[in-house]
Amino acid sequence: MKKIKNRYAILAIASIVNFVHGNPYIWTVFQPYVRKEYGLSLAASSQPFTIIIGIFALGNMLGGFLQHKVGAKKTILAGSLVMCLGFFLAAVAPSHMPWVISLGYGALGGLGSGCAFSMLVAVPQGWFPDKRGLVTGITVGVIGISGVLMNPLCDSILAGYGYRTAMLVVTAVYAVLCLGAFFIEEAPEELASQGGVLTDGSTKPEGVIRTDGSAKPDESIEAAIQRQFTTREMMHTKAFYAIAITMALAVPAYVLVNPLMKSLGMKRGLTSAQALAGVMIASFANIIGRFAMPWLSDQTGRKAVIRVMYVLAMVSMVGLIAARGGLFILLISIVCLVYGGVVSVFPVLVSEHFGMKYQGMNFGAVMLGYGLASILCPYLLDIAGLNTSFLIAGIACAAGLWGTRYF
Repeated sequence: MKKIKNRYAILAIASIVNFVHGNPYIWTVFQPYVRKEYGLSLAASSQPFTIIIGIFALGNMLGGFLQHKVGAKKTILAGSLVMCLGFFLAAVAPSHMPWVISLGYGALGGLGSGCAFSMLVAVPQGWFPDKRGLVTGITVGVIGISGVLMNPLCDSILAGYGYRTAMLVVTAVYAVLCLGAFFIEEAPEELASQGGVLTDGSTKPEGVIRTDGSAKPDESIEAAIQRQFTTREMMHTKAFYAIAITMALAVPAYVLVNPLMKSLGMKRGLTSAQALAGVMIASFANIIGRFAMPWLSDQTGRKAVIRVMYVLAMVSMVGLIAARGGLFILLISIVCLVYGGVVSVFPVLVSEHFGMKYQGMNFGAVMLGYGLASILCPYLLDIAGLNTSFLIAGIACAAGLWGTRYF
């Protein structure tokens, strides 16, 4: 196999473009302004966030489908265009039509973002079959960095110029960064599916960590990689349902907390500045989770890392029922760290079980439960109230911990 010289450049470009897909995480600073300007309830003002997370899964599946029709580059560009048009629509939503924000930022933004994101994760994985956990952590980790950089920028513009200007600035920044997709190239199929390329140009078989944490290759996973499951084939396996349901059970904790971090923090004894600082700390925790957890899972096994994350999330959600001040910031940061780990480790888990060839569609299918849980969370908040919802989210994490027994 010939030496690959440009895979690090492609990883860098994909990571930079992926910055824009931190778009859901800016909603925590937009939410109080949108709620006030449009006269919305707490649940209604959180709806655009839950919709963008929910529709994102469908976008992933669409991206995987389009990749096999038009290629990854055109798929990323098309998804980016839809996302930016949706954000522009949200920016100009009339005061008497708040649902336009959910349509633009939530539905179109989520569909386009998911479509592009699926390729921006799958393409680098294809170039680095020898380091899939690491490169997935890098590409997904940049999304967390997006929250750290964009939240204070958006908060400043929101305070000085209001919601519409802030959303227009976000749209413009994202549109420019998306142009990097013109430089994305897919890996040769033989590299993506058969082995890794070393820095000296030689090859080695891909190392696979067993699900029990040992370093010996797991024969079932190796067979899955060789077989390259289609989405239809994958959905006829028990592992698919176990992975999809387990991932979905991690969602309520983050989706309930994220859009309320700033406003809820102020109700729990923090000043506006302290609450914003808490959002920043939680964003850094999200980044750490995205980089560290996939790397740790390369070393110790995916299942071991997932189990630890679910325990941390379970304890944190129960604690958030009464937490105030600094403890509130600590617990929301743990929830964000876990979420960063979940969205980084599960794509690698899926590719190891079902192969890389159909990774975009396969991971999108796995995320359908994730998307459904995201959409239902605002209704849970309305029906059960904040504290009971936090308790239910903690129980969901405990159920997710149990679910790791089945894959």
